[in-house]
Amino acid sequence: MEKQEVFISVIVGILLMIFLSTVFILSIVRYNKKLYKHLKEKQHMQTTFQNTLLQTRLEIQEETFKTISQEIHDNIGQSLSFVKLNLNTIDDTSPATKEKITESKNLLTKTIHDLRDIARSLNPDFINELGLYGAIEQQVQLLEKTGEYKTAFMVTGDAYRNDLQRELVVFRIVQELLNNAVKHAAANEVSIVMDYQPEKLSITVHDNGKGFDVEAMDSVQHNNGLGLRNMHNRMTLIKGSITINSKPMEGTTAIIELPKQGNP
Repeated sequence: MEKQEVFISVIVGILLMIFLSTVFILSIVRYNKKLYKHLKEKQHMQTTFQNTLLQTRLEIQEETFKTISQEIHDNIGQSLSFVKLNLNTIDDTSPATKEKITESKNLLTKTIHDLRDIARSLNPDFINELGLYGAIEQQVQLLEKTGEYKTAFMVTGDAYRNDLQRELVVFRIVQELLNNAVKHAAANEVSIVMDYQPEKLSITVHDNGKGFDVEAMDSVQHNNGLGLRNMHNRMTLIKGSITINSKPMEGTTAIIELPKQGNP
């Protein structure tokens, strides 16, 4: 009888230990689930905040560009036009003066046209009028007209429109890539290929400049939110991506991919 009681006690003890262990394990599992859910919610809130902040910055940037565009068109452009009109009223028959006036008028005409092109490209309505394809083509033409750069522009596939905001973000990134190629990479050859695929738009921007170490540049610019990381963030915001390949003295190639509307 005593042995039976001991046996029962042992069994009860074992069952109690199993029960307590089960409760303990379940408690840990529940805690980990709650912790994971909390971390996911926190991460989602941080991502949402960052996206909202970036979206706000982009909107402020575009409003600023629009204001500058109007200022160039309405004030600076008109002032230069008045200067040109005044030159036309100068009456001097000496050949040397005539030549200088002609050169000045030609330079003013070119400056006025260049300013109008810049003002137009700064205005967000520019994308709505021409579409992404036409806007990028115009940027390439501006480079070509300087006579200092060899350019190439090619489009494959059937062109289609994306949401205006998405096209505007892509256009600004292409502008930035072209600006980097000219001012920082010291390139003299630039090519852009736009490939309209059924599921996405792929844009390849290549220059023959001096290139750079991508990882080192990204690390340097990590803290100030500029450059490569900023491009990545903007493309992520519109559900796209950008890949930049470059090595010192080997040029730079950037590949932008933007899923077609409705695709993941």
